[in-house]
Amino acid sequence: MVDQPSPRESDYLYTLANRGEYSEIIRHIQHHDDQEVRYGAAGVLAESVHSFEDKMTPEARKALITAVLEEPSDAVRANVLKVLIHVDESIIDNIIARLEMEPRSTPTGTPYPLILTKWHAKRWPELRYLAVAGFGSVASQSTIQKLRTTLNREENLRVLRRAIEESGNVGDERFVTPIQEHLRVDEEQYQQSANESALREVKEAAVEALVKIGTNAAYEALVTASRGTDEDLKEHVISEIGKFGAQTTVDLIVDELHNEENDELREEAAEGIITSFTQTDFEEGHSVREEALDLIGEDVSTSVSNEFADIVRESPRKSEQRNAAWLLGQLDTTDQETLECLLASLEDDDAYLRKVATASLTNLDPIKVEDKMETYLEQVEEGTEAHKLATFIKENIKDEAEEAKKELVNYSYVGSPSDYTAQQ
Repeated sequence: MVDQPSPRESDYLYTLANRGEYSEIIRHIQHHDDQEVRYGAAGVLAESVHSFEDKMTPEARKALITAVLEEPSDAVRANVLKVLIHVDESIIDNIIARLEMEPRSTPTGTPYPLILTKWHAKRWPELRYLAVAGFGSVASQSTIQKLRTTLNREENLRVLRRAIEESGNVGDERFVTPIQEHLRVDEEQYQQSANESALREVKEAAVEALVKIGTNAAYEALVTASRGTDEDLKEHVISEIGKFGAQTTVDLIVDELHNEENDELREEAAEGIITSFTQTDFEEGHSVREEALDLIGEDVSTSVSNEFADIVRESPRKSEQRNAAWLLGQLDTTDQETLECLLASLEDDDAYLRKVATASLTNLDPIKVEDKMETYLEQVEEGTEAHKLATFIKENIKDEAEEAKKELVNYSYVGSPSDYTAQQ
């Protein structure tokens, strides 16, 4: 047990914090001979972290990482880690990488990864957090068992979340059962550290870890969670389960696409459908899309088509935009938002998205598209790619949609945009 510094030293450290002189506090952490002063300095910095994080320089970051790696006292190290974890959890990965490069250069002389076991047994959650991050990186039979122990016994939600994340990264099926238990975590189990945000993060981490593990047991655990009463959890499951890319996920996701009572769940379902398209193997892509269309049905509400229009407009991934644009052309919903979304895509930088949007427009209600096209052609500059595509649509809008699509894109299948939608 480390004692606090003298009242005089404490007052001085708090004065430094009030003045924003954090570099001087860090100097005390690094170089003061008195362990109690180093402990107090690290504690004051941790208390001031909300003010400090915006002012942390690369030099300060480097100094604190060095303190973690060289400080002989675990109590001081825990306070420094508290600061670093709050500022940026990825810093912990940098520390683990440093230890991996120099496994014998540890604060206590115990080499890495054995030092992780010692930290894992400490009372400070920050040290346990560092340990589980290392366990995931090592991924030996011994560290896998340590992670399973953490999943079963850890009460600090931040440490638990990191252990779940590392378990997903390792991908061992033995993690499925203990991770599944945390899909049902509640405040009563973790009274000391529970808050709504932390509980939600644990559950979200559990969902994402099960997706990474990717086995049948992991999938069944997610299906069970999707049928529960926790609406937030259900939304996250629906948004992630499509990454399995299996045809069996489509049925589950489409069920929620027609949910008129929960806008967030419907949004996640739309994203989940597109994710199932992008994550499916090329050979299965056509059948997955066909099944999705059969389940969705052509005659859908505008609220459903609008979800896919939002993906075309807002997704940062081109493959998702292309798939959503293609899907809009398969739905019998030629509403204003769908038309405007696809027309805007004619001016996108991505040539494949422009082609998919053009093909989709030729497949929608010809009267509505033609009316909109007249105005659009007046707005875009003649000679541009968008003007050429719009002219093509106008000239071919009354042709059979299939012939128009073949002339433009030369799809291998009527309903398969794989050549264009699968690219990143």
